Order: sequence, then structure tokens, then C-alpha cells
Amino acid sequence: HAYGYAQLLEPQHPQHPQQHQQHQQMQQQDQHQPQQHQQQMQQGYAANAAAAFNQQQRPTQHQPSQSVQLPPGWERKVDPGSGSAFYINHATKTTQWEQPIPAAAPSKFCPGCGAKGTGAKFCANCGAPTPAATPQAVPAVQQHQQQLVVASQMWKPQNYTEMQMHNYHVEVGYQQAQTQPESTSIIASGRKKAVLIGINYFGTSSELRGCINDVQNMRELLQSEGFKHSDMVILTDDSRERQFMPTRDNILRACQWLVAGAQRGDVLFFHFSGHGSQQEDDTGMEADGMNETICPVDMRQIIDDELWSNLVYPLPTGVRLTAIMDCCHSGTGLDLPFDWHSGWREDENPSHSCGDVQLFSGCQDDQTSSDGDVERFKIGGAMTNAFIRAYKAQPFQPYPDFLERLRHNLRKAGFSQRPQLSSSQPFHVGDKVFSLTDGIVPNQNAQVGRMQRRKIRPNRNISSFFGGGSGGMVQAAVGVGMGVLLMDALFD
Repeated sequence: HAYGYAQLLEPQHPQHPQQHQQHQQMQQQDQHQPQQHQQQMQQGYAANAAAAFNQQQRPTQHQPSQSVQLPPGWERKVDPGSGSAFYINHATKTTQWEQPIPAAAPSKFCPGCGAKGTGAKFCANCGAPTPAATPQAVPAVQQHQQQLVVASQMWKPQNYTEMQMHNYHVEVGYQQAQTQPESTSIIASGRKKAVLIGINYFGTSSELRGCINDVQNMRELLQSEGFKHSDMVILTDDSRERQFMPTRDNILRACQWLVAGAQRGDVLFFHFSGHGSQQEDDTGMEADGMNETICPVDMRQIIDDELWSNLVYPLPTGVRLTAIMDCCHSGTGLDLPFDWHSGWREDENPSHSCGDVQLFSGCQDDQTSSDGDVERFKIGGAMTNAFIRAYKAQPFQPYPDFLERLRHNLRKAGFSQRPQLSSSQPFHVGDKVFSLTDGIVPNQNAQVGRMQRRKIRPNRNISSFFGGGSGGMVQAAVGVGMGVLLMDALFD
């Protein structure tokens, strides 16, 4: 701002002549008033100045100046949430609330001797650089800086058993974020962490057979890639310890343990094998009117908004998270904004973040995922086994080759489900090698947060939602409830 806070508190003389005359009369009267009255007047000035200062702090309803044009590369947009105008610099991929001021036109005369310029780089009279050869600096525009608080830095890294579960929630709205070119090299820090979740739902009508096997197979793959068993949290419903049962609270706590203290160059991994489902979305954010969910062993479902808020959004730029969701309705299971369909397709209401998060889901949002694949005489999830086979088939595969091999493995095993790749960053797929531990993509999103461009009505026709591979989830709730009671009796 043009004035400091102390200067704003000083009484300013009105600019209008009539107001100035009134102000002088008030000053003459003040000379004959008691000191208490003068103090009241000064307090009034201070209150008015403080109110004006607070009004300047609110970046709302910025109106574009009709007399000043935007510099090249700038674009004006309107925040749908507040109606305020903001400005995007496409060259630097940054944003600001205040309207940028273009550079002043260079003078035609030499600043050294005053001679008229001829268009040359140096003055023919005195030899000084001409204004055309000396770029004019764009006047600095004071911005309303919004500090991006990264939740992963608020959560102290500690043992999983010591973590306290906090269901972090991100409301609709966004903040500015720094971006870097995709070619920026990010060196891996060597820190690796993983969360593996497998739920067979023992003793229920929706019991599965291969989810715990999926966790064991995925653990072996990660250990071959340098992940340590001590840096993994494994939640399975055959555990004899309550804190490692895949309940809703434990899953959210494990997500927060995974991202807590994440720093540039860190490599993270998340794997879920179990039942997936859907719930009606009443926020108007989802394209199909439905929230995708995962089903913990206690049947207190976790929606994709919660997974995004606790697992995706907290990550800073330069951190890689690879996720595999081997469950029904998992296409957009992490609410990532970009889906790959021979090219990136952005959600109409995107949820942007800074980290490099890539999700390989077992099927589309409207599909089911099979639990009947056999690998080494053990039943497992179709997606998990296909992923492991594809990854082991050939090192340093480009993304198109890996995705095609993944789909081929599913078709070869007789499964019709279509796996889906979604991402938090729209990186170049064609010339990039897929790796679990390398190739981290820096942040490409100038604004991060939840952006609602259009409110979408919920899909009221959800009768088919309980069919397919996740069928019987409602009917199974009673059986699972009995299983939870049995679990409570076992651990109490």
C-alpha cells in the first residue's frame, strides 16, 4: 500500500474545498475545547483510517481500469466464488489480484545529452545507450499475497501408532501457487513411505478373497524398489491389533501419516484393495452427481473428497505419490483433476493441488473391479496383479507402453474392466518413462484448491449403483455390523 499503517492512522486533510474549510473550523474550535474532546476526535480519525485500511486489505470486486490496457501475456478472469477479478500471467504462470501496469513507452530522446534518437542502440552524439536499448522496468504492483499453507507441514512426522486422526477438509475456493516448468529436474531425496490396505470383509455376505494377498504382493514389489518395511503402514482385517485394522479412522490416520512432513524429492505410495461404492453428491461438484467411496471394514465409508483433502491436497510441490485403487467405481477415486483419454481431460469442477499425484484405478466410475485373478496359485485383485505384471515386464517403459500392457494383461485374463489413469499434473505422457521412484513432476497449477465452475445436480437415479462387483453392499452392512461387534469383543 502507498501508506504504512502508522501513516494511515494520522489525520489526513480532506481534499474537497468545502470539506477543507470545515476541517479548519473544527481545528479552530478544537483549540478552545478540553483535551478530552481532542482525544475523542483523534480516536475518530484513527477508527476511520483503520476501517479504510481494512477495506484495502479485502481483494473484492476489483474493477478493471478502462484507461490502462493489460501488458502482453496477461489475462483478466473472475473468481466465481467471490466475483472478484484476478489476473493471470501466462508467461510466468502466476496470478495476482491487482491489475498489472504496462511498461511506459520509451523516450525518443537520449537521457544523457537530450539529442533525438535515431533508432540505434547507442546515441550518435554522446555514445550513451538509447532508451530503446535499455528495457523499461514495469512498475511493481503490490499484491495481496496469499500464503499457501501446506497441511503436510503442519502434521509432525512420527510413528503411525502415535498419530492423531484429524479429518482435514478443504472447502470450495482456491489460492495462488508457484509453478515450475515440467522440465525442472527434481532429485529424489531417498525418503520413501507407503500405505497398503487390504480388506476381505471376513464373515459377511460381501466377503472377498484376494485383497490381503494383493497387499502382500504389492509389498514385495515396493521392497524390490527400495521401500523399507519399517516405512510402511499395512492395514488388513486379519490383523490381531486394533490399530492396524482397516477402519475408517485408521485409514484416515494412515493417510495423514503418509504425507506428514513430506518434502521435495520424497516418494510416497498408496494402495487400496477392497470394496468401492458411490454416494450421492449434494455439493454440485461431481460430473456424474456421485461421490466415489472406499468401504472400510467398519462400513463407515470414506468419500473421494476426504481422500483428496487428507492425501492429495496436503502435498507440496516436488513430492510424488503413486496410488493404486483396486476397487469398484474407482475411476476418479482421489478426485484428481486430469483424466487420460488419449490426452488429458480436465474436470469441469477441478480440484487442483501442488504435489505430483498419479492414480491407477481398477476401473471407470461406472464399472466394477474383479477379485478373481490368480497369480502364483493365489487369488488376487485383477488390477493389482495386472499392474505388477506390467511393471515387472520391462524396465523404463514409457507411459503409453505401460498403459497398453496394463490393459492387455486385463483383457488376456478375461476381464472387461478398463483401468483409468488420472493425475494432479498435466504432464507430457508420450515422452515420459513411468517409474515408482523417479520422474517427479513439479507443480503446473497456478491456482490450487477446489474450483466450482458449475453446480451440477445430483443424480437421483442410483438404483443401479448397488449392482455389479460391489453388489450387496447395503445388504452386507448388517453382516459387517455384526463383524464390527465381534471385532470389538475380540479386542476389548
